Amino acid sequence: METEEEKKELEPKPPEPPHARLIMSPKALVVKSNKLVEARQRLSIQEQRLILLLISKIRPEDVNFLWYKFQIMDLAKFLGLEKSKRIYIDVRKAVRKLMKRIITIDRKVRDIDLHWIEGAEYGDKGSIKICINQVLKPYLLNLRAHFTKYYIGYVVHLRSTYSIRIYELLKRFENLGETTFEVDRLKHILGVDKDEYKLYGHFKNKVVLVAQKELKEKTDIAFTFEETKEGKKVAAIRFVIKKNDPKQKFLALPDPPAFVCEEPIKPQKHQAKEEPRPRSAEPPPELPEENGDTEENFTRLVTLLPEKFREMKSLQKVIQRALREYGYDFVARNINYTNVKSNAVKPGSNPDRQGNYGAYLSKALVGDFGLSFQENEDLKATEKALADRRREEEEGKKREEAKRQAKEAENRAKAETILQALSETELTELRKQAVERLPPDLQKSKFSSMMVKMEMQKIVLERIAAKPPAPKEPISE
Repeated sequence: METEEEKKELEPKPPEPPHARLIMSPKALVVKSNKLVEARQRLSIQEQRLILLLISKIRPEDVNFLWYKFQIMDLAKFLGLEKSKRIYIDVRKAVRKLMKRIITIDRKVRDIDLHWIEGAEYGDKGSIKICINQVLKPYLLNLRAHFTKYYIGYVVHLRSTYSIRIYELLKRFENLGETTFEVDRLKHILGVDKDEYKLYGHFKNKVVLVAQKELKEKTDIAFTFEETKEGKKVAAIRFVIKKNDPKQKFLALPDPPAFVCEEPIKPQKHQAKEEPRPRSAEPPPELPEENGDTEENFTRLVTLLPEKFREMKSLQKVIQRALREYGYDFVARNINYTNVKSNAVKPGSNPDRQGNYGAYLSKALVGDFGLSFQENEDLKATEKALADRRREEEEGKKREEAKRQAKEAENRAKAETILQALSETELTELRKQAVERLPPDLQKSKFSSMMVKMEMQKIVLERIAAKPPAPKEPISE
C-alpha cells in the first residue's frame, strides 16, 4: 500500500513559471553601490519588488538607464495586485508612490536626497514604461568597486521590507563575517521614524527577530546577534553572519512581467539661461559659433577620424547628428577616445578580431566615455608637466651643487698652494688660529687634524678675499 506521502511524490508537479529572454530569473543579479545599500530609505514590499525588478535588468555594459515597457496586467501579477478590481489604478498608484519615495545618501561633505523613479509613461494599449532616476547612475551603473550584489530570488519572497534591507546590509559585510551597527544608525538606514519603536524591545521583536527568521528560512545567509549596552540601554548590535544551507533552493518566483528595452535616454544638453532683455535694447552682436553646428566644425571633426574612415557616410551622419545635439567639444573628445580604444584602429591581443569603429564611436557618444578619458588624459598631462618641472628643478640643483663642489675644490687647491709656500713659523701661527676657531669639544677629536687643515685653508682664502687688489701700473707712452 502506498502511503499518502508516496502518492504526493508520484503526482505530477506544476510547471515552473516561464522566463522569457531577459526576464527576471532567480539568479538575476541586483548590484548596488555600497553607498546606496547604506542609504536611508523605506519602501513597501510592492515598491521593493518594483525597484528590484528594474535594477535586476541593468547589464554590466549599460552606460545609461533604459526605459522598460511592461504590460500593466503582467506587472500587476508580479506586484501581487492581480486580484484587485482596479488593476490599472492600483498599479499606477504603486508606481506613483515609488516616485515620491526619497532616498538619502550620506556623503562626506553633504547628504543628497533623491527619488528612485525619473518617469513613468502610460500607453494606450495597457502598457507602462518606467525609467530609473538618472541621478542614480553613479550608484547603479558601471560599478567596479565598493558594491554589493545578490540574487534577486533570495529577497523577492521576503514579507518584511526591513528583512530585505537587513539582508542587503549583511550581504555588504558577508565576506567579513560580522558587522556592528549602532541602534540609532540602523534605525536611520532602515527609515524607521523617531516615533516608531521607541523601546528597543519593540524594535528587536518587530524588525531584528523577524529578519532573523525570514533570512534563515528563505535566503542564502543567516545571522545571530549580540547586544552591546551602555548602562541599561542597548546601544549597538553586532551581527554575526553565516552562510545558510548550501542545498537551499530558490523559491518559485511570481510570474515575471514581459518587458521591452527601448532606446537609452540621451544626456540632456545644459544651456545657460538667458537674461531677459528690454524691448528697446539692441540685440547683442552675433559671435562666431566656435562650438556649434557649423560646416567648419564638422570638417574639423571628420579630420579627427582615422583616414580610412573619413569617407564613410554612416560615420559622417553620426557626427553631424551628435554635433547638432551636443557640440564640437563633446564629439571631439569621444572621437579621440574611440581612436585610442577601438580595436578597429589599434588591434589588441587578438589581431584577427575585426573591430567596428562606427559602433564603438556611437556607444562612446551615448555614454560620453570621452569625458572621463579626456579628464584622465588632462590629469596625466598635468602630472607629467609637474614631474618634468620637478625633474628640471632637481637637475638644476645637481648642477648648482656640482658647480659649488668644483669651486670649493678649486679654492682648496689654491689655498694648499699658498700653505706650501709659507714658512714654518707662519704655519705654526696659522695652525694656532685654526685650532682656536674650532669648538672646544672638537679640538681633541680624532678628526681634529683634518678639521684644523680645513680651517687653515679657510683662513688663507679669507685673507685672499679681504686683500685689496694691487693697483694697476700706468701704461708707459
